[in-house]
Amino acid sequence: METVTFLKQVEMFNGLADDSLKKIAALCHTQTFAPDETIIARNDPPDAFYLIEDGTVEVFTAPDSENAADAVIVSLGHGQSFGEMGLVDQGPRSATVKAATAVTVQKIACDAFLKLCEDDPYVGFKVMHNIAADLSFKLRYRNLI
Repeated sequence: METVTFLKQVEMFNGLADDSLKKIAALCHTQTFAPDETIIARNDPPDAFYLIEDGTVEVFTAPDSENAADAVIVSLGHGQSFGEMGLVDQGPRSATVKAATAVTVQKIACDAFLKLCEDDPYVGFKVMHNIAADLSFKLRYRNLI
């Protein structure tokens, strides 16, 4: 799949025109992971974020728990992202993410993306707005359970 076409399906890039998506596509690096392979580990530094092109990942808060199924927070698939919190606060990773199936992702370095946001404030505004809206939705949903 062409990278710009894929980026149009990623919620964090909603509202961006093709020229902006082309700038983001230039930062993307395709990576693949085998089932059960760790993609990011809890407490690691937030050096990149990931966009799921194909496959499924599981997000764990306690991956070494006796009952691993209970530690799974959420499963994510096509068009969803993880690791983007590092764009907001630069804090250590709050969870571990492992491939549940064979996974293909687009990896974007946080530093390069933040530089793009500085160079193109509209991209930065739209992406940060979309991240905030997603986090707001997740907090509301979590509090309703």
